[in-house]
Amino acid sequence: MKILIVDDEISICQRLQRELQKEGHEAGYQTLSVHVLEELRKASREGKPFDLLLLNITMPEMDGLTLLRRIREERLDIGVIIMTGHRKEQTVIEAIRLSAVDYLNKPISLEELDDSVFRMREKIITEANNNKYRILVVDDEKKLCRRIKRELDKEGYRVTVTYSGEECLDYFKKNSVDVLIADIKMPQMNGLEMLKKCREINSGFAAIIITGHGDHEIAKKSLKLGAYDYLKKPISLFRLILMIIRGKPLKTLAQ
Repeated sequence: MKILIVDDEISICQRLQRELQKEGHEAGYQTLSVHVLEELRKASREGKPFDLLLLNITMPEMDGLTLLRRIREERLDIGVIIMTGHRKEQTVIEAIRLSAVDYLNKPISLEELDDSVFRMREKIITEANNNKYRILVVDDEKKLCRRIKRELDKEGYRVTVTYSGEECLDYFKKNSVDVLIADIKMPQMNGLEMLKKCREINSGFAAIIITGHGDHEIAKKSLKLGAYDYLKKPISLFRLILMIIRGKPLKTLAQ
């Protein structure tokens, strides 16, 4: 997993970084909370987003809860584990309401850290296995479609593949879809046009757009058309599963 540690005490950051790297994770750190949002945005733009944020609640300039609110407002797709040294129940409750997945009390036990990170990864995989979502994958690259289908089939999803916008629309007219995964650039009908027409048939689905290099502005337009998020090629299966789990509940908001 790609993890960002946020704490104003550099010694804590370095200690946690060493432990996470020892466990095979890619871990970086940031001691200034005001720079975290831009670092998360930059990683996402480059197609290498962070999977997990270890966030200290008490920080100068911008406290952890404020930063967590900003992250959720911007719909940045990342799991958050908070770190607190004050054991204030109300603070923990507020963080959980903002979708933090766990919390750790300072001083941080390395064993508890490893357990918490492990639980988050297992939670994502378990939720994927327990929810048999109906997923439609649309891309003119047949090899990529087959790869996505093969991997999502392993996670227990019900996956159908189509290779054009026309095939996608025909499928939508006859079947229910929970999650649409579609390439932004396809011949004859691009992903944006297709997404708009799919919404006209049935708006009750979450959409994840696949983009290539240089498609950032087009991807942002897809968000305005109701896409939940976008994923850059080459595709990370872990990131895709995370998006499906978090995006699927938004289906109910569109109905």
